[in-house]
Amino acid sequence: MDRRPRTTQTVTSKGLVLEVETRTSPSPRIAPILAVRALAEGQAAIRPQLEALLPLADVVAVRIAGISAPGVLPQDHTLDDLADGLAAVLDQLGLARVNVCGTSHGGEIAYRLAVRHPQRIERVALTGATGHPRDHLPPGISAAVLADRMKSSARHEMADYVAAALLCQDPALPVRGRAALRWVLDDLISNTDDQQIDIWIRCLRLLRDAPQPTAITMPLLAVTGEHDVVSRPPECRALAALSPGSVFATIKEADHFVFLTRTREHLEVTRRFLLDQRLEDLPYLAVLEQFPHPRPTTAATPRGERECLINGGSVDHGDAK
Repeated sequence: MDRRPRTTQTVTSKGLVLEVETRTSPSPRIAPILAVRALAEGQAAIRPQLEALLPLADVVAVRIAGISAPGVLPQDHTLDDLADGLAAVLDQLGLARVNVCGTSHGGEIAYRLAVRHPQRIERVALTGATGHPRDHLPPGISAAVLADRMKSSARHEMADYVAAALLCQDPALPVRGRAALRWVLDDLISNTDDQQIDIWIRCLRLLRDAPQPTAITMPLLAVTGEHDVVSRPPECRALAALSPGSVFATIKEADHFVFLTRTREHLEVTRRFLLDQRLEDLPYLAVLEQFPHPRPTTAATPRGERECLINGGSVDHGDAK
């Protein structure tokens, strides 16, 4: 059991209700880490995250009512409003600057915090986030109609729809824990209630209405599973490519739920990035790319070797050997 000092409080800001939990590091090495929780992040994800990150820094975890915690989110609020709510948390805690981490839609909120409040951010680590508007609603079906259908349908039908939207189901593509993920998803949906359906639909609407991405000035990590069907790797790469000092990486044999199925590997990438350590020697990365691309030391270096540090497991620094 984690016995490190922990405090909890509720912060309200412009209609938002934010549940804040702060855990104190025994020997912090970097600025505090702001962890923006996603709906799917339960204790199975939180416990190993704390074990990996608390040796580095204090960890401030935030859940937002109506998004990643029970409650109601004001109807007119956007991702930028949620980002401003996170800034209000930093103000309340007296934190001048933090590192920010977020997974899935938590990552989208974390990214908007970096866009809107760059003076507060040291580094940004995003998992399964693209920063781009994404419409995951079925064609021709509004959010309200989808919510009504999900509430009235048999739970197994709803599970099939959600699995198709979130999981890589192509048997030709290796994904660790695929069967276990589907079992967990079925069990979760069989016990869901109408409020949880409303929260999920609201997340889809927020992603659909997201602003267009823009460059940020601090280092950014965009990482996901190589077979992510929600935040597809090319979209994650496009976000990283906007900003100098950014890193794009995919983890082998994983999809959107890489933070659950390859927890140790995902947290090692995150930890190294936050410490500004090398990533090139990690064998489980399918792709690793830095922006801007490293410049060759000789004109003879082929262009393709400069563009990717790791692709399919080969390591290349873009320098002449």
